[in-house]
Amino acid sequence: MQSEVLNTSPARARFVGAWPEVLKPWGVPKAAARIHGLLLSENGTLEAATIQETLGISAGSTSSQLRFLVRIGLVERMKILKARKARYGATSDPARIFTALADARRNQAFKAIQTLGPSITSIADKQDLHWLNTLWQLRTLSDSLDRWLEMCSKRDPEWTIKQLDRLSKKGTLEPL
Repeated sequence: MQSEVLNTSPARARFVGAWPEVLKPWGVPKAAARIHGLLLSENGTLEAATIQETLGISAGSTSSQLRFLVRIGLVERMKILKARKARYGATSDPARIFTALADARRNQAFKAIQTLGPSITSIADKQDLHWLNTLWQLRTLSDSLDRWLEMCSKRDPEWTIKQLDRLSKKGTLEPL
């Protein structure tokens, strides 16, 4: 059941429906992406119950997806004075959205390769060296990218955007 919130604009309804495809490669679950799209297109904040009703998802799913979105930095939880229920609003700064997504993806993508190398090496034979070298080189590259993305997530998001812009124009990053 979708309430009047999504009926305000066909573009808004389409955005909320399509936003999960944009966030999927970043490791954001579909329900969380729908919630983020709804909040991003909202002029203000919403209570969890309104989000649940609008998107037609369960209370448990709404709660867990909101916790996930708050944890990765895409949504802010606001406790209003003298109000019993919290309200939620999406982070609307593009630089902050990018760094939050990059940080979330970093945590998912690099942990697997960082643990795979040592566990495989411990049981490998000489015959495995030709492909293990590739695995270790890939791990070294992913460690470098992981460190850079971690630095980006800890810095001002505008700095990260400027660095990416410089990289795309010059082909090099500015030294720290």
